[in-house]
Amino acid sequence: MSQEDLKKQLMALREQGLKFTDCVHVFGVPVDTNTYALAAKARADESFDTMALDDDAVIADTTLGGAWVSCWIRIEDKEASEYRNTRLLMIIDLDERGVFKAHVDDMEGNIILTLSNEEDEDGELSLVRDGFIKHPRDTEGLLVYLKEMGMAPESASLEIQG
Repeated sequence: MSQEDLKKQLMALREQGLKFTDCVHVFGVPVDTNTYALAAKARADESFDTMALDDDAVIADTTLGGAWVSCWIRIEDKEASEYRNTRLLMIIDLDERGVFKAHVDDMEGNIILTLSNEEDEDGELSLVRDGFIKHPRDTEGLLVYLKEMGMAPESASLEIQG
């Protein structure tokens, strides 16, 4: 059976309710039976508020003179939110016969900005008319605008789709 076939079977099992923790119990070893897992547990115990191991840990050998040991690291909501708007996507919903509609999504698919020229009497997109962007598909200018308005951090990038 090929790797691709196995992946398809695993996806089907996931759709039927298989959880990652079930796989850890199958592929993992009890922490107290493996020297790498015991060393990882000691390190996790030193950082008990941010790092943890399951009772069973998956051990992946390396050619680097050691092994990777599966563990969990806890990230606070505030810490994760700093990355929410780092990769933005401008999706063009409509661009024909003088009508332009688009929206900008954050990494989680939340719309952070909607663009449309339908409400404007002159048919020009307000961000173009007001000089924030040069044309409706000006992602560089739009990204500068989003940063200046506090909608995106300085590290953000913006891609276009459509």
